[in-house]
Amino acid sequence: MPVTVTVCVGSSCHIRGSRAVLKRFAEIIKTEGLDSQVALAGSFCMERCGEHINWMFGDEEISSVSVEQAEQTFRDKLKEVMQPTGTDDVEHEARGPRP
Repeated sequence: MPVTVTVCVGSSCHIRGSRAVLKRFAEIIKTEGLDSQVALAGSFCMERCGEHINWMFGDEEISSVSVEQAEQTFRDKLKEVMQPTGTDDVEHEARGPRP
């Protein structure tokens, strides 16, 4: 099941750069081939207008001060939830950790 990433596009967040955040997230999803693992959405208002650029990764509310910070946090969150594919991981589990 894909993780949903929602970016606030209400007027306060829009002024702070949420449109650029949405664009950057979409580029990362496309470039990394994560279309089937990450669903990107916009939300009119997350009712946290006094904060920075507001967005959610799954159920986690996040507020980023810049597009660059949002991108770094997004990449960090992706690393936390994305599991490598392939048999190599299964082989390591069967053999145990490497010395």
